[in-house]
Amino acid sequence: MPALSPRAAHILEQMEPNLGYEASELRQFVPELSAEALREVMRELWIERQVERFGHSGWKRVRPTGGSRESSGVIPTGQIETVKPEDLFDHDSFAGIFK
Repeated sequence: MPALSPRAAHILEQMEPNLGYEASELRQFVPELSAEALREVMRELWIERQVERFGHSGWKRVRPTGGSRESSGVIPTGQIETVKPEDLFDHDSFAGIFK
């Protein structure tokens, strides 16, 4: 993973984990940045999986995921359970309709 730019690292240090920040709040961390420059820095942090979108124009810091399969949410082949579509439908809830 490439190193973050100094501006991105500075903003990330200021952000509390899992707390949402609107763009106006983020600009207080780096008042010299224009709105466009702030958007680019936040995009850099998003690409590096350090932040995610929050609300309409906000961001929140998230704990980065590791490179392992377990943390990526990918289920290794061989551990996949096959489910039939009819098993997903709650037949008992609609028993009175289908007589």
